[in-house]
Amino acid sequence: EFTPTRMATMRASVAVRTPAPRPAMRRANRRACHIVCEAADNPKVPEGLVAPPPPVPLPPEMEARRVELAKAAALEAKLKVQAAKAASDAAKAKARAETIAAAEAARVATDPARPARPAMGDAPSPVESSEAPHDTSGSWDEMIPENETDEEYVTRVRLRPIHGRLALCRNEPSLMPYEHLLYGRYQRFEGRLEEIEKNHGTLQAFAESYKEYGLHPKPDGAPGDVRYVEYAPGAKRLSLMGDFNGWKAWEFEGERDEFGKWTLDVPAAAGLEHGSQVRVVMESHDGRQFDRVPAWIHRIVQCCDEESGETRCYHNGVYHDPPEGERHEWRHEKPRVRPASLRIYEAHVGMSSEETRCGTYREFADEVLPRVKELGYNCVQLMAVADHAYYASFGYQVTNFFAAAHRSGGPEDLKYLVDKCHGMGMQCFMDVVHAHASDNAIDGLNEFDGTGGHLFHEDPWMGWHGLWGTRMFDFGKYETLRFLLSNIRYWSEEFKFDGFRFDGVTAMLYKHRGIHWDFIGGHAEFYGDHADNDACVYLMLANQMLRDDPKFGPAAVTIAEDVSGQTGVCRPVWHGGLGFDLRLSMGPPDHWARLAHEPDFNWSPSRVVGLVTGRNPEPAVSYLESHDQCLVGDKTFAFTLMDAAMYGCMSKSRPEGTHPAVERGVALHKMARLLQLTLGGEAWLNFMGNEFGHPEWVDFPREGNGESFQHARRQWSLRDNDDLFYADLERFDGALMRSDEDCKLLASNRGGFTPTVHHCKDDSGVLAFHVGANCLVVANLHPHESYPFYRVGSERAGRYELVLDTDAKQFGGWGRIDPEVTKPETEGGPCDWQGTGVCLYLPSRSAQIYRLADEWDVPEVDQYVYHNDNDLGYAGGYDDEYDTGGGGDDAVW
Repeated sequence: EFTPTRMATMRASVAVRTPAPRPAMRRANRRACHIVCEAADNPKVPEGLVAPPPPVPLPPEMEARRVELAKAAALEAKLKVQAAKAASDAAKAKARAETIAAAEAARVATDPARPARPAMGDAPSPVESSEAPHDTSGSWDEMIPENETDEEYVTRVRLRPIHGRLALCRNEPSLMPYEHLLYGRYQRFEGRLEEIEKNHGTLQAFAESYKEYGLHPKPDGAPGDVRYVEYAPGAKRLSLMGDFNGWKAWEFEGERDEFGKWTLDVPAAAGLEHGSQVRVVMESHDGRQFDRVPAWIHRIVQCCDEESGETRCYHNGVYHDPPEGERHEWRHEKPRVRPASLRIYEAHVGMSSEETRCGTYREFADEVLPRVKELGYNCVQLMAVADHAYYASFGYQVTNFFAAAHRSGGPEDLKYLVDKCHGMGMQCFMDVVHAHASDNAIDGLNEFDGTGGHLFHEDPWMGWHGLWGTRMFDFGKYETLRFLLSNIRYWSEEFKFDGFRFDGVTAMLYKHRGIHWDFIGGHAEFYGDHADNDACVYLMLANQMLRDDPKFGPAAVTIAEDVSGQTGVCRPVWHGGLGFDLRLSMGPPDHWARLAHEPDFNWSPSRVVGLVTGRNPEPAVSYLESHDQCLVGDKTFAFTLMDAAMYGCMSKSRPEGTHPAVERGVALHKMARLLQLTLGGEAWLNFMGNEFGHPEWVDFPREGNGESFQHARRQWSLRDNDDLFYADLERFDGALMRSDEDCKLLASNRGGFTPTVHHCKDDSGVLAFHVGANCLVVANLHPHESYPFYRVGSERAGRYELVLDTDAKQFGGWGRIDPEVTKPETEGGPCDWQGTGVCLYLPSRSAQIYRLADEWDVPEVDQYVYHNDNDLGYAGGYDDEYDTGGGGDDAVW
């Protein structure tokens, strides 16, 4: 890039000599030249000529001089264009700096005690800072405000595409035909971002609207004065009522500005204090009067009849402004660096109790979190945090986006949970639902101001989800972006959540909401007319806002629940992607659920490898099952494998011995988890209770089951009984998490380095691959055939040690491998296209992780050999009747 000062001084140094005058042509020659030039411009040959004469060539010196002059003119024109562009960029930068300075001055005027901008070296920057071009006039120094904040600095140096080309399309040739669509989407993002920064200074300042909207102590007002701000463009009148004024509807009316923003003040004498129940009452332009829960309320409570005390089916908002003694005092800071590999424990606080009731935040923090930490997880992902009036919706029909779920406690209790999670060294993620909202018009946002629009699409085809029956946000509206971005900022700043899992991303990316689409048509289904570019812009803005935080941006994590597999979801925004860190690998769990219903002979290594590795190549969260797989109508993976045998045959001291279904189910449950973690992605997720094979399914209290909590709880007592196999399954899960920490199993999959299964034999049921820090994973899926001396390929030569064995006795296995004795060494030449081979004992229905303890040079060989079907690596001589599983008529399958 060139600075304007240097651009003005750059000139082309080309020596141009004036050509010598030529003698005048005769009239006939001039006419002939005219006809030749006309024929060159017009392919049609004029009448009277058989063929146009060839053009007269110039002498070599004149031709060289002509080319030189043309190059000089082209260079000068290019430099003029670049100078104009540089001047335009400088003008835009100066205008942006002036806007930032004005916004900063306004904030300083309202808050004189605001500290100066901290040094950027105090915290790692989420972007690579680049020096501003040197300008001798000092104009760049004048453009940088002295009190520029970290957020404003990051905004100024934000990375952008190079030369108008998206890195996403350069790195993925199949996207080249769609680059104009992707770049148009990015330009829409830049336009919206520029609009926000022009109006508010920074994206972070725009997302801090939660400090203004809703109910707050009045700025510069008397103690106890309350100000209420709401966006309701469809309302003709608006007022606040509650138990503080006897529910009088029009005692405190607000004033409306030209954009539909209402503001009203409630004096301290009115008695509106912490804990007061409130509702906002409005009158539409057609004369209808109705009341709603304030959209930005921080807490709700279920209503009760004052005389009988019976609960009612609707909720009221609660003014939440606790005194200093009741506020949570933060003891631990958010992590500034994310762990090398994420091991996520997905939990629902309401169903975390074993009793038939809703669990609380403090119970979860004191009783469940220590066990999660002990197992080796380094992150907790909380579901159903935003409040929802309908409990059976599992938290996915949100009514109050800024209120913590009231059934589990208050906002200060949730802060206690997050703070304790940080104190244990774990991150805490939140499951956010920003694709849609509940259709509840009494407690939620539907028809909030009496119109069908407000924050949603007014068009019924776009404004409603055809399967869920929920309202779809219109992300093209400015106030919708304010509401949702402020919601992300609110949970991140006020509750210190470290990351967010965005639910229903597929319903956001496409106008058809993904309904009845299988997404097998390639990139043409992802971009163009099907895409909802406004929703894509919102996701880009949300990810950019979290990344721009200089202090905690590097540790922030965003996860997309997208089933379509669109390319670019997990690519940086300035590359042309949506900016997510990870996406849920949603295909393998469904395949595992189907495979669990099938007999043993369908559990072939090639099929298992195909279902685990058949995923989008972008960074993914791997999991065997989440809450989706165990909802009512389906079962947990363990219950699918063992079914009714789990009710009375899980004891290890049964007189009849271990039940065959239990023996099979326990073995396959451990093997499936090990293979999915090592092969499936860059992070791991486990739903609460599945680590010990929780039985049955999940079903929340509803009218159809008699409001029962029987399947909306976790039976922790099952894992605490050492006589049951549940305790063994939990011990194995903890050992698997520690193996990942020690051997870097998940971390080795980052950067697109998916493990290659170099040994995959369906006839013997054996597969093997390298993963992690010099680790070798071997699995024998055969139901009853064990191999005492099975040779598989090894990339490195040396001595291996056993790290994890699914067949160990402490994990509910038979203990057929002694870890103290088993220290196999590589020997011989190449095997399985690897440098050497190692002979191992492979018990049936078991998997092992070996780590290279001592390493030496790979032996040199004269020729490269391969592993064929007739030689399974047996070193000893067996008689012909011994079945090695080599295929043919005597195959064990």
